[in-house]
Amino acid sequence: MVDESTQMRILDAGKAEFLEKGYKNASLRSIAQKAGVTTGAIYGYYPDKAALFGALVSEPAGCLREWYLSVQREFDAFPAEYKETQMRGYTSNALEEFINYVYLHFDAFKLVVCHSAGTEYEHYIDSLLEIEIEHTRRFIDAMRSLGHDIPFIDNDMNHILSGAFYYGIFETVAHDMPREQALEYIRTLNKFYSAGWDTILGLK
Repeated sequence: MVDESTQMRILDAGKAEFLEKGYKNASLRSIAQKAGVTTGAIYGYYPDKAALFGALVSEPAGCLREWYLSVQREFDAFPAEYKETQMRGYTSNALEEFINYVYLHFDAFKLVVCHSAGTEYEHYIDSLLEIEIEHTRRFIDAMRSLGHDIPFIDNDMNHILSGAFYYGIFETVAHDMPREQALEYIRTLNKFYSAGWDTILGLK
């Protein structure tokens, strides 16, 4: 039978250890000491350090990625004319939801963004970028279908521009910004990149 109080102490101690030392330097022995249990007790719940880290971040990280993918697919299904007129408002609303979810699970995303080197979550932001790059390409195709003379944007340029934006978003977490400050930061960042994309693509 699972002792939930013991498991919670292990999770809390693991979170504190990973936040302090990062995944690579964290020690199960130290986590056990913090939790007031033996290392054997930890193995009763988690087979290794990676599994303990995953228990702290997998659900919020996975949910955000799936939500983000669903938002992109929903927008992708709209007619090209709708995309042209609603892109900015749709993106702004989605970004606010995005950052609010991140801040609802702040410690988990702090672990992912700043302390996940050596885990499967080390390239988590890049997994979001893959989604963004694909749907940016589809948006460009939709604008071309409306007759816009869109210049060729190769995959490397798409990756650089999208990467600068999404890594910028997670700077709010890296710098421990309060949620309201983070929202203002994201709004400004979105205005900056929206204007840049409009200029590059020749859209008004």
